[in-house]
Amino acid sequence: MENINNIAKLVAGNLTPEEKKKVLSEIRTSAESRNAFCKIKAAWAVLSSSKKHDAYAAERTYFALQQRIHKRKLILRSEAYLKYAAVLLIVLSIPAIMYFTRETSSEIGGALKYTSVVADNGQVSKVILPDSSVVWLNSNTTLSYNSGYAVTNRDLKLNGEAYLEVTRDVENPLVVFCNDLQIKVLGTKFDVSAYSNDDEIQVVLESGSVQLLRSNDDSFRVLLHPGEMAQYNPKSKNVKIEKVNAADFMGWKEGTLVFSDVPMADVVKRLERKFNIEISIKNEEVYKSVFNANFRDESLAEILEYIEYSCPITCKTIEEDTETKTRIEFYYQPK
Repeated sequence: MENINNIAKLVAGNLTPEEKKKVLSEIRTSAESRNAFCKIKAAWAVLSSSKKHDAYAAERTYFALQQRIHKRKLILRSEAYLKYAAVLLIVLSIPAIMYFTRETSSEIGGALKYTSVVADNGQVSKVILPDSSVVWLNSNTTLSYNSGYAVTNRDLKLNGEAYLEVTRDVENPLVVFCNDLQIKVLGTKFDVSAYSNDDEIQVVLESGSVQLLRSNDDSFRVLLHPGEMAQYNPKSKNVKIEKVNAADFMGWKEGTLVFSDVPMADVVKRLERKFNIEISIKNEEVYKSVFNANFRDESLAEILEYIEYSCPITCKTIEEDTETKTRIEFYYQPK
């Protein structure tokens, strides 16, 4: 039981550096410990992906665990420890939990395998990673991490947009891989947009600092400061840095859309992702429009109406039913 306690604490990020080294050594040399580690990581994934993963749910799980191991007088005070208790309960109660994360590694030190978390079109998802870092995924986004995450590395692969609150770990920096761009952080809050069909990768820093690196190019190093945005073009390899209001780029987590001199082509992409629709631009003149607006709870119809009011554009709905995406056409309409 003590071994499982220590491994669960490792996954939850509740070990000192010295304790961490000792447990990692045990995992690498003991097949039994490796098996326990994989089950605990799978349990953590269950909790992190569950919509019921909150303090109340963790507390209920904690009391259930207390009944099972009352004689051991386990003291768990903080929310982090409540979550750790929930992980232990799942591991002890569901030995076959590995089916839930079929892509999770079966062994430390072997070939790395990946766990992927997907936010579907029109959805925003919140994920808690094994190192307690928190990630919000915007619509149509995939985030992947390997079986060594929080143990030998903190590497993430991103296709889409994510906002990250990174748990600080000086010895094990977190790195986000987007195309050939790498975003290296210790502990910070930032937004990165790296959709495969976008021309640029965009990084906006809210607090802390991040370093931009490029694969196979040691000479490329760009340091971002709070309130700065980097726009990197994977084709030209050029990067542009500018001062921005970081809050304008984070609102999507709460369902807010903020447009500040945004080209209509980018407006279309953001509306398509948020509402899971398809928009066709029918005239080249439409691309010349820029859009300024803030939306919180407005419907798609209300947003389209405002676009027509503020821009020389007419919006026409072609198809709207529950089985296919709504299709909308944008036409140039001089005022």
